Amino acid sequence: MNLINYEFTIKKLIVGQLETNCYIVIDKNKAIIIDPGDCAEAIMDIVKKEKIELAYILNTHGHYDHTGANYIKTLIKNKVLLGIHQKDLVYLKDSFLNLSSVFGSKTIYTPPDFFLKNNQTIELTEKISLKVIHTPGHTPGSVCFKLKNYLFSGDLLFRNGVGRTDLPGGNEHLLIKSLKKICQFQQEMIILPGHGPETTLGYELKTNPYIF
Repeated sequence: MNLINYEFTIKKLIVGQLETNCYIVIDKNKAIIIDPGDCAEAIMDIVKKEKIELAYILNTHGHYDHTGANYIKTLIKNKVLLGIHQKDLVYLKDSFLNLSSVFGSKTIYTPPDFFLKNNQTIELTEKISLKVIHTPGHTPGSVCFKLKNYLFSGDLLFRNGVGRTDLPGGNEHLLIKSLKKICQFQQEMIILPGHGPETTLGYELKTNPYIF
């Protein structure tokens, strides 16, 4: 899937055994990867083929199916900055917490370059400026990224569903508070989730049984 408007391009790759959505936001060949998943080869193919200058890798949370390919930053010639919320740093190091041991996968710990903070702005170009929104519940350090009328929701909100809270570090009360936080945005907002198809906030407010 490619979402192309007059300002920038968003490429979506479905990667790994859990079919995680990896997003590449591109403007003038400069790019941010949101959740590289655990399939570095597919991402590197695009980076090389389209001669993308990768600047950031951002994790919505610390589960391996979203972070397993963080190490691609070491494969890029130019300096790439890796960001995750500090409360999920431990997930990158712990195979039980990040679920890689549960699914029989191996992950390479790649230390982050900086920690994501609520209301922080990450600028790539004059057209691409992401706002970080701390949305705990699925994990303590889960975040969403707002880019104009798009919300990269990670595993907080899906089409007709929400993230699990029965995994290590999950908290149903916090998840509900996080959902209420993003439900304040305009209903036309396009939701780009960590798994499954895109949706809109308005559609979820009308049909999602977990939002009340």
